Amino acid sequence: ATTRRSGKQRHSKSDKMPTYEQLKGEAQLGALEGALHAAVRDYKKEMMDGEEAAKQRQKEANTKEVDLLDDEDLDELHAQRIREMKAEAMRRQEMAKKGHGQYVEIREDQFLQEVTTCEKAVVHFFHQDFQRCKIVHKHLQAVAPKYAECKFLKLNAQEAPFFVTKLQIQVLPCIVMFKKGIACDRIVGFEELGGVDDFTQIRLERRLTEQGIIAYKNDDIDSDEEQELRERKGIKGGALYEGSKYKKAFNKPNYDSDEDEDW
Repeated sequence: ATTRRSGKQRHSKSDKMPTYEQLKGEAQLGALEGALHAAVRDYKKEMMDGEEAAKQRQKEANTKEVDLLDDEDLDELHAQRIREMKAEAMRRQEMAKKGHGQYVEIREDQFLQEVTTCEKAVVHFFHQDFQRCKIVHKHLQAVAPKYAECKFLKLNAQEAPFFVTKLQIQVLPCIVMFKKGIACDRIVGFEELGGVDDFTQIRLERRLTEQGIIAYKNDDIDSDEEQELRERKGIKGGALYEGSKYKKAFNKPNYDSDEDEDW
């Protein structure tokens, strides 16, 4: 009998009803869990709605781009661009006929006509036997096609005594810059180009840029050779490779002893 009463007592304790506070806590936990599930559900829906809205906006943007392609204003803009390109091509052709885009030798009786009928001109007064004049020839020959807006000319100083005296040219090579027929600047010898015979084409171009004779363009003309010179500059024992055009041009007998010549 004692055993049966003890079992009943234990059963009675395990089946004890939860208190109000316990029920209240469980209800709060259930509500919190439900709220979290709802928040996650709402977040997922918001993300999906956002993605759908972004896709719709992109679709509308694409539709607008397609509409632009059919726009009459765009057709007119395209036609205008073609007209401008044709006009530029014709202008370049006319300039080429007048000697622009090339390095041209002129006579003394052509000098005034050449420098006064163009916006900008560069004239190299040279002596055919001076080695440094030949270096200038080489550089200007490469520079002229890059800057068609400027006319590049060369004039034999021996055959142009009037203008040599008029412009007070005493040292060759001498590069004189003109704007609308008026001499505005000059490069005498190689002092402003580094004082060396193997100065770079870039240095000459930038010097011409100082007076607005040309608008400097950085492209790959002579870039390999000039990069080679920059890399070897300051390296003891550095020398140009055998295939370099500078090696061929500058490695000549008595070349280093050549200096600017008084005229």
